[in-house]
Amino acid sequence: MKFSKTMTAMTLGLMVCVHSVAFAENTAKDGLDRIKANLNNSKSNLGEYQKNLKTVEGNLNEVAKAKGQVESQQKEVQKQMEENNHAMTRVGGQEKEIQNLISNEKTLTAQENQKIAELEAMIAKIKENQKKREANVNDYQMQMTQLQEEKKIWQSRSGSLKEQQDQVSQKLRSLASEEKEWKGKQQGYKGEVNRWSKEVERQQKISDSYNSLAEVK
Repeated sequence: MKFSKTMTAMTLGLMVCVHSVAFAENTAKDGLDRIKANLNNSKSNLGEYQKNLKTVEGNLNEVAKAKGQVESQQKEVQKQMEENNHAMTRVGGQEKEIQNLISNEKTLTAQENQKIAELEAMIAKIKENQKKREANVNDYQMQMTQLQEEKKIWQSRSGSLKEQQDQVSQKLRSLASEEKEWKGKQQGYKGEVNRWSKEVERQQKISDSYNSLAEVK
């Protein structure tokens, strides 16, 4: 690696400095130049990784905002689905109740038809009752028709809400995957920033040592 070669050159430079003053001056200058170059490279690498880390952290913030918005949408869709299910249950109960009323009215009509044969004196009253019950049946039938139309609307809305729920779930899965990817990059860049920060500190110490030696000479 570049830094291993530099350390070797520095060590050799120190050894030569002990044996030959004239040769040591040239070697020390070359070593100092290499150290300065390494220091500049380390600072450049640190700057790049710091910039990348800042970009990643910005992206993570945007993902977090988007995730919060989608989760709010999910809660709203869930609330509407619960309201829709409640309405469906209510309509179903009313439908069953009216169906029972219709069946009851028809049963009563059949019973009253039997009484006509048995109670001629009550025919007029029974016929009047029949008219009322027929009116009731018509009214119930009308209510049934209205409820069935309402039921169709709720059923249609239920399908639309289900589609919205699927879309929200897909968005959440996509955002979770994107968040995981950016967090992985964040850890990598943090590691590189830490590594290059240490390397800059190490190279700075070496540079300071060479500068001190140069000043002594």
